[in-house]
Amino acid sequence: MKQYLNKIALIILIALLASGCSDFLDVTPQDKILENQVFENEAGMQNVHNGLYLSLVSDDLYGRQLTMDAVEILGQQYNMTNNTSKSKIASYSYTESHPKAVFSNIWETGYKTILYANKFLESMEEHAGIVSKEKSDLLKGETIGIRAMLHFDMLRLYGPIYKVDPSLPAIPYYDTAVTANQPLISAKDLVAKILADLDKALELLKKDPILTSGKYNATTDFDANPYYSANRGLRMNYLAVKCLKARVLLYSGDKTGASAVANEVINFTKSTTFFPWTPFLEATNASNPDRIFSSENFFALSDYRLYTKQKALFDYNLANEAIYSPLLSRLTAVFESNDNDYRSLPSWKVPAVGGKTQKTFYKYEDVETKTKLFRLQIPMIRLSEMYLIAAETAPVPADGIAFLNTLRFNRGLTNLAATANVTTEVTKEYKKEFIGEGQLFFYYKRINSVTVPNGSAASGNISMGALQYVVPLPDIEVNFQ
Repeated sequence: MKQYLNKIALIILIALLASGCSDFLDVTPQDKILENQVFENEAGMQNVHNGLYLSLVSDDLYGRQLTMDAVEILGQQYNMTNNTSKSKIASYSYTESHPKAVFSNIWETGYKTILYANKFLESMEEHAGIVSKEKSDLLKGETIGIRAMLHFDMLRLYGPIYKVDPSLPAIPYYDTAVTANQPLISAKDLVAKILADLDKALELLKKDPILTSGKYNATTDFDANPYYSANRGLRMNYLAVKCLKARVLLYSGDKTGASAVANEVINFTKSTTFFPWTPFLEATNASNPDRIFSSENFFALSDYRLYTKQKALFDYNLANEAIYSPLLSRLTAVFESNDNDYRSLPSWKVPAVGGKTQKTFYKYEDVETKTKLFRLQIPMIRLSEMYLIAAETAPVPADGIAFLNTLRFNRGLTNLAATANVTTEVTKEYKKEFIGEGQLFFYYKRINSVTVPNGSAASGNISMGALQYVVPLPDIEVNFQ
């Protein structure tokens, strides 16, 4: 029966994700019968819900392009000089065929997943009573949080530079499983809808087991079914939604609001033992290095193909025109010539074989012990970001330096001088902290940095503006507006 339900869930996921943008939510009577069969019991509902997470780790979303590939290339994290197609992304040549295809696929998969989420929410309403209210709230809260996250990242990629003019048209917003394309709305209005979704998700997730039992093993009334209690850190949980809210508030320029939420999360972690800083010996363990600082992650995605992607992008056996790696001088500058930084030592090494003279990226390399809980995980939202948000939004510079020093101490670095510039130091930490996670380009865009270091040259910067920061809407959207 379980295998049958898995197949049915997969059929629905494929049906919803495989057809074109204008009609992929048309439901035939046969589809409705199939839906009723899937939602007739709890196991079927869980399988469809889990399909959302499977979609999130697709190559077009957080399984590759929005974490370690396209968005990192936009952030100038790698030297793409010898890679003919990827160099077009690095130079922001969005009208060229390869970038157009990449960003069209991101858009299409992102919105199909949003509409899949909406269809799931509607189906839950139609089949109310299959699970208890407590379980239903968890499923709905996660799904609405995912919907908000996807809209936000579509906004960050394709929307205008918010700091310059949030009133400009951005992207469409979907909160129902409609068949017609929705109009573009302004970035400001979209942020309001995203924040409303996040508040709704927080209300539904207020009894999330992660708050009382941590992210792996819960001891709650949900114990009879581990789908709701185990591995909460691999779900869009309450704390992940809180952190996402801080991220959105900061993006919108609400520093006071972002500071309050980030500090709330930080204070929660101080009051529990659930999210400790990852110690040096765990991060740099010779056989099983925890390069993703998993104890600090509020939300990570599990991707069983992660190590295949590591080899496809970063393996030392790849040809120079294929490997994603930075110029050594650029990487040295990022880590300020300090290999004792926990983020440098285990994740960046000159390989002993393969003929490479530059350091290559090991962050997502497999470890020896296959039972390690952090295996196959891609970090999505982490404690360090809350400290960076708290530092950036602190009303007193000394408080900002204190937050930065806490992060630095837990990465093996010395304290900053009291006279250090908070903005400069926050930028440095974004460059070090989130390599392979897709956050640096969005940071540059949020602060509207007028230049960024040229990743494909040993020195020099690239001038940035709307032509570089705003990915054009793909033809599949423009043609339906």
